[in-house]
Amino acid sequence: MFFPLWLSFVGTSFVFGLIPGPSVCFTVAHALKHGTRRTLPTILGQLAANCCQVMVVLFGLSKLLEQSVVFFQGLKIIGALYLVYLGIRQWTAGKPVPNTQEGATELTMRRAFVDGFVVCGTNPKAIFFYAALLPQFILPHYDTNTQLAFLAITNIIVAASVLLFYTMIANRVQCWFDMGRLWKTQNRLSGTIMIGAGVAMSVMSR
Repeated sequence: MFFPLWLSFVGTSFVFGLIPGPSVCFTVAHALKHGTRRTLPTILGQLAANCCQVMVVLFGLSKLLEQSVVFFQGLKIIGALYLVYLGIRQWTAGKPVPNTQEGATELTMRRAFVDGFVVCGTNPKAIFFYAALLPQFILPHYDTNTQLAFLAITNIIVAASVLLFYTMIANRVQCWFDMGRLWKTQNRLSGTIMIGAGVAMSVMSR
């Protein structure tokens, strides 16, 4: 594909990525509570979900989602409820205790990955985004599958960059909190962001 067209795709992906959605809100809330290191697995989980969503588009299964109201609503509600659940859990969390057990840390990282995957993977808007965006940057005289794969990889790299950007901002804000005295405020702020993202997802339309 021509370089100017690819640059246009990168710019478009960045603009759409910077718009706060469920994934961004979840990432910010998680970073506010746990910091950059423990947020990285959630980003990896979201990127893994992005890969699955791209595969759905490439195999044409996005048509099923577009035509099935029940499937769309069900996926959306599952994602919204999960975000609200995470928000409530965050809101009611107790005072953080330093974790010195390696096994427990690995379990936390695994849970963070799963949370990121579920939050991103249950957002049907992402599938529609890929289905609508990718074909706009395909040149008819070149192999379509190769171009789609290249665009998908580019978009996932852009998504990773955007989520890391938001994570670093949230981490700076986290430094303002004194864990000894403001842990409740920190918990409730991150919990409120997650709940708000869940509510926003529940009312979105196709």
